[in-house]
Amino acid sequence: MNIFLVEDEHWALAEMVELFKAYEAAHSVYTFDNGDDALSAASKVRPHLVLTDINMPGIDGLELIKKLNQLDPSIKSMIISVHDRFEYARQGMHFGVYDYLLKPVKKDALFKAVDKAMQHIENDSKQREEWMNGSITQMLLTADIPEYDVLRAVNGRSYCMVLLVLEQGKDLNNWKEFRIHCSHFKKCFANKLLPETEIHCLDLDCLHRVVLIPLKDVMQSGHVTENLSLLYQQLKQLEAPVHLGFAVKSGKNSLYETFAKLKQTVEEQMTFGMPSFLTSGTKNQDVEIGSVWEKVRVMEIHYKKGEIGKGQENLHQILEELRQKQITKRQLRLFIRDVLFSLRYHLLPANAGMAGMNDAPEDVEVLNRFSGYVQLFEWLNDQIVSLYGRQEPMDANPKRLVPVLLQLIHDHYQGSISLQQFAAHHHVSLGYLSRMFKSQTGLTFSEYMAAYRIRKAKELLSSGVERLQDVSHLVGYEDTKHFSHLFKKIVGETPIMYAKRNATKQASMKNNGGSEGE
Repeated sequence: MNIFLVEDEHWALAEMVELFKAYEAAHSVYTFDNGDDALSAASKVRPHLVLTDINMPGIDGLELIKKLNQLDPSIKSMIISVHDRFEYARQGMHFGVYDYLLKPVKKDALFKAVDKAMQHIENDSKQREEWMNGSITQMLLTADIPEYDVLRAVNGRSYCMVLLVLEQGKDLNNWKEFRIHCSHFKKCFANKLLPETEIHCLDLDCLHRVVLIPLKDVMQSGHVTENLSLLYQQLKQLEAPVHLGFAVKSGKNSLYETFAKLKQTVEEQMTFGMPSFLTSGTKNQDVEIGSVWEKVRVMEIHYKKGEIGKGQENLHQILEELRQKQITKRQLRLFIRDVLFSLRYHLLPANAGMAGMNDAPEDVEVLNRFSGYVQLFEWLNDQIVSLYGRQEPMDANPKRLVPVLLQLIHDHYQGSISLQQFAAHHHVSLGYLSRMFKSQTGLTFSEYMAAYRIRKAKELLSSGVERLQDVSHLVGYEDTKHFSHLFKKIVGETPIMYAKRNATKQASMKNNGGSEGE
């Protein structure tokens, strides 16, 4: 905080300087022996709190307070005078004087008044920032401009606009969870000519953050771009991928127009599963994925034969090749849609027609819940197994029965499923089916069943089901103690610990809905 001390008496000013050394560790203190110099300095270094005498050469204290109020109404002033006059106090209050102290002022009384004034300034500043951030958010998301001069000035100003998008993972993450506050971004771009107070940083939601860096000249964007590159290198070290979009907003364009274009660029061109640095209007060419489709055909053959292990191996290869090609989320979404469409089409009877394609449409927007290829593999493998698991095999080959058995587990994991009954129903050897199941999935029937149930239990705990007994019963375990022991063995922590940790993340997300504290 910037504090101005204005006093024309030499010894009185020297005493004030000595007293205010107590504030120098956390604040900047400036001294002046006349009002003219203080007013001139205020145009370069904006004061937050001004302590001034009344009678001084040049402009007096009241005139100084009046002009400072015209310069910036948020500046708070305190009068320290030997004159106990009601008229002085009345005029001062008219221009926002916070307190009126009579000389001589005792040290404790002075510190108490100053501390109170500074706390008032901080509270006002937070309220103004919250109001400003809320108004700017409205101007970013809608074409409406509130009827306030200060907001019209913001909308008509030139900015470097930065959009930061944090990928949503299996467990929802947010900026606060990474402890990267807005103050960090402001410090990256602030300098002597651009104080942090002029940089706007606001969270549109828990995953999208916007930083507006004022530009006096559009040519200044080059300097900002250099700082952005350094910032991007820091963000790449985070656990979850971050996408950084950058645009220059001229005074002619609105915040809404600039943000809409930048957001569209980021959403269409962001790389899946890894960080991206994008400039507004960038349009990368789609990568060539012809060789990937050859692997899709091989994968289809293995899944169709019931060779789950080999099919999964091919699926891993497909996703790894896409990762190396740094495919965009947009192109990946189209690719997955086409893969599932193709697999389903080849499973349809010849007379089913295209109508059958709409029986089980896939919501590939699920990609927005994934931050990487590991999660994508789990989901996509489930989708493919589901396609083939719902097809009754034409023969009793145990390989072809594995997808059917997997789908049976996925559909009825809450109940009791007997591998022996399944084998008898399909007229195959129990031992042979058991060996084939483990060779294809890497797990025994019991291990797979337990892992899938615990996976569903985690989903229930994350969705807000609180009673451990309810979760246990919903995933097929009557014995809650056995369920809890199994959960800890597989997950590494008890269900209660998992639920508390997830609840903390959810609470952090909700609290992060507005502007973030510094």
